[in-house]
Amino acid sequence: MGQVYIVHGVDTKSGEHTTKRFEAATGAEAKAMAEAIGIEPRAVEVAGGRTDGERENDPMSGTSTGDTGPAGYGGPEGEVWSRTPSQWVNFWWFVACILVIPIPIAIWKWLTVRCTRYTLTSQRLQLETGVFSKHLEEVELYRIKDSELLRPFVQRIVGLGTVRVLSSDSTMPEMMVHSVPQADGVRELIREHVEKVRKARGVRELDVN
Repeated sequence: MGQVYIVHGVDTKSGEHTTKRFEAATGAEAKAMAEAIGIEPRAVEVAGGRTDGERENDPMSGTSTGDTGPAGYGGPEGEVWSRTPSQWVNFWWFVACILVIPIPIAIWKWLTVRCTRYTLTSQRLQLETGVFSKHLEEVELYRIKDSELLRPFVQRIVGLGTVRVLSSDSTMPEMMVHSVPQADGVRELIREHVEKVRKARGVRELDVN
């Protein structure tokens, strides 16, 4: 019996993002099957060795009735970490305010950072922005592919850092967690929870490029 693959891609006719499941021998075969029905693959995931006949017990379908893995990763979503960026991210804007630009611009920059919040839950990494109107962007943890730690000079001397997160989400391929304390620990926390949620869902990702 074949392996079940989840193919994320774009419908070449409508241009809409879509997700399809295929039972195939390899990820490349699943990709070819998606292309054959007019889907341009962006990412291929392995659904934990389950076949179509077992799909009702697949946590990815949202209808699992069995054990879904470690506590907190198959049940209710819980907040793990939350933080606003440090105002040090505006360092050069504040310097420019003293030397060149009007003070109201610096105040607006302060408000923009103050109203930005990063939240890591047991299932998602979220970014909330906006001073008057709020905008929420998020990435499912199982879609995160890699991360890196960036420590620009000003952030480094004040003990801050930025975490760059890369994902297979076509609408949010990159998320920057700017100017947070203990950034190396934040990066490790994200990595740890990505591994836990992937294990709980029985999912691993294959690159299709």
